[in-house]
Amino acid sequence: MKRNYTLEEIERWRDRVHRRLPRLAVRSKEQALKFINSVGFCFAFKAEHSELPCLWHAACGVREPVLPRHTHHDPYLSFVWEMKDTLPAEKSIYYGKLLKGRPTMLSLKYLPYFYVLAERTGARDEYIQEFRRQKLSQDAKEIMEALLDSWPQVTKGLKLATGMHAKGDRAAFDKAIAELQTKMFVVKVAEQYEPFTFVWAPLARVFPAEVRKARRISLEEARAKVLEQYFANQLVGTVSSIQRLFRWSKKEIFQSLGTLLNAGAIRTDVQVEGKDHRYYILVD
Repeated sequence: MKRNYTLEEIERWRDRVHRRLPRLAVRSKEQALKFINSVGFCFAFKAEHSELPCLWHAACGVREPVLPRHTHHDPYLSFVWEMKDTLPAEKSIYYGKLLKGRPTMLSLKYLPYFYVLAERTGARDEYIQEFRRQKLSQDAKEIMEALLDSWPQVTKGLKLATGMHAKGDRAAFDKAIAELQTKMFVVKVAEQYEPFTFVWAPLARVFPAEVRKARRISLEEARAKVLEQYFANQLVGTVSSIQRLFRWSKKEIFQSLGTLLNAGAIRTDVQVEGKDHRYYILVD
């Protein structure tokens, strides 16, 4: 087995998996769905330092695409915008601000694992319990109450229902809706354009099958499954790179790495040129 890698060798490996090559570029809805299902989870618009696959990079078919000055006229960004509307509306994928608070796409296969990692169960009063434990803000709690009372709802309807409809309330509302996305209580199910607005729904009501599946998965199993796919996407990783992306504790990371090492899914006898970190690598 190969034990010494250069950074360029790692990036060339990722070029294939992340579809960052012209011959592998993603150009249709069918290809976009196949790509997301293949990598399990990815960013929609930008991946820094190859931290994850990215649909925009795959649409461009290059490793480091340059953000155009006039984004609305760029065909690749327009394609990603279309996919982030179409695929979630068809319930083919999950889309929301999840990893690092950034627009993230999940295949339905991996949605239950991330739901478990968000510590959700799908119980109707779960948001109340989170609020009582001071893990959910007052504004987020009020949005959930309004959404469970009637869903789906457009952004303006939620603002009116919660009394956060004044201009000065916009920042508070945006912060609360982002909180609910990150904690996987709500999901955006559509976008309307006349006038432009988002349409929201409780995640547990939109993806009931995935929520039921999540109830049979332990936290340890979910973390190991997601981490195994991370290595399948990235080839190599360090404790620091894993922690930056998933925000897990070091104890949780070492536990999951141990699970994958014992299963023979990854190994540690690898060195990356010019780096002194301890790297873990996919057994391929």
